[in-house]
Amino acid sequence: MRIGNRLGASARGFAVAALIVLGPAMTSVDAADHLQPVPLGGSLPNLKGDQQFGVYVPTRFGGELTIKSTEGSIGPIKGPDGQTYRNGQDVGEAHHGWYQFAVSGAKKPYTVETSFVQTGRSTRRPWNFYYWPTKADVIHEPWAGGNGRVDTTRVQGDDQLVVTPGGYVAPGSDIVRAGPNGLLETSPAPGDEQTWFPNIYDDLLYRDGEGVLHTVPSPLLKYDQLFKTTARNWEAANSQNQDIARWPGHCLGGAVASIMLNEPTPDPASGMTRDELKSLWAELGENHYNHRIGDYANEIAPGPPRPGFDECDRSVARFHAVLESHVRGEKQALLGNLRAFPPRGTVNEVWNHGIGEYVATYHAIPGKGALAVRLNVELHANSGSSLNGKDAEPRAVKYEYTLVYGTDGKVDETNPNVDWISVGGEAMFAPLNLLQVVESRWGGHNPMVTESNIRSIDLANGGGVYNRRLGSTPPNFQPVSVYEAGRGPMFAREGEENRPFRGLRRLFGR
Repeated sequence: MRIGNRLGASARGFAVAALIVLGPAMTSVDAADHLQPVPLGGSLPNLKGDQQFGVYVPTRFGGELTIKSTEGSIGPIKGPDGQTYRNGQDVGEAHHGWYQFAVSGAKKPYTVETSFVQTGRSTRRPWNFYYWPTKADVIHEPWAGGNGRVDTTRVQGDDQLVVTPGGYVAPGSDIVRAGPNGLLETSPAPGDEQTWFPNIYDDLLYRDGEGVLHTVPSPLLKYDQLFKTTARNWEAANSQNQDIARWPGHCLGGAVASIMLNEPTPDPASGMTRDELKSLWAELGENHYNHRIGDYANEIAPGPPRPGFDECDRSVARFHAVLESHVRGEKQALLGNLRAFPPRGTVNEVWNHGIGEYVATYHAIPGKGALAVRLNVELHANSGSSLNGKDAEPRAVKYEYTLVYGTDGKVDETNPNVDWISVGGEAMFAPLNLLQVVESRWGGHNPMVTESNIRSIDLANGGGVYNRRLGSTPPNFQPVSVYEAGRGPMFAREGEENRPFRGLRRLFGR
């Protein structure tokens, strides 16, 4: 019986074919005597004649099982439940065990191979966001090609000169930082550079080192004019990162919001962009205390992991159990700190993402039995650097590790035969954590930014009342110099500096 091209071009000459009656369904981990075991994700070469085979699927959470032979016909595939499965189909949940098939009619020696790929996707896909750094605009020594000297010696407004005028300064080091008002008001002298960071307390315009004006996002300045608050001033005084590091920001709040909420849609009457509205949810979500965590893998050593024993190995089973049971089993997105990006990231960097998809390719481990597997896992997380629709590609991280399943089809977290082998793609280290967020209360550190205000201008998350309250025409937004004229800058309250990084650090990182 000829079956046509059921496997398509990817079959590469492997045949699929006809009916051969097999024995009863198998439930033991040991293959029956009449079966030749084929390794999962592997192959058996130099086979001759009609033979019956079995391949063991260790996970209860399912995946696509594909069987190929270079010669002859592959008979029907009978699963551990006695049912017949289509070649290349997802076997579904709770169908772990032996899958039996036969090859017949081969005219010359042949090879049988199998593949098993499990894809997990959350029902609600985490949307992309921007992390809104807490670092204000600065003047700094160029990272390359500088003269190693402080050239800017005078500051304007409440800016702060943080190094000795005329003295030596290392490449990239800050020279002038914004003061409590959060706005850089000094122009750099020749030899120094000015860098703008799109942050949540920006003005409407930014003048670069060449004197060119740019229109910029200014979420809290617009929020203040919509709701008659001083949230921008408070944020600038209390949340500025006065370190040289540029990575701290609102990635926790943005990642949690992307998991728990619909992608925001601003009421046109608000005059806010989608990015600016997302930033307000990120501000509300940045408070660690307001998120209730269910299942988790935590305090994973950074490594980077390597073949053989290392400190990452102890977290393999827990990490994959959380990933598989929630993203695949419950179709629920997870929160994870995937740490720094290559090539120059540092081990202390925190990059939180919503993780809504992974692809795991399974391989049996020779000599270790049917329950031990090596996994190549590609994790897809949302972008935390997407602004104005740019840089919206997901973050793809690759892990390779070994682990052992139990006979119940779940990861055996008590088995010590594990090895976190490597990390790759857009990551340098093992992740710090993987967390199931089961509930969030929306209240950030800034006392003037409230859930009710944000919802009122978010059509996708219970809003749409703003234009009925305050009219249908967006305000004519004023720059800081006009809106805050005559109002002195706030000063950080004692103990409030960099407050967004306080909280449950064992779960969320810094």
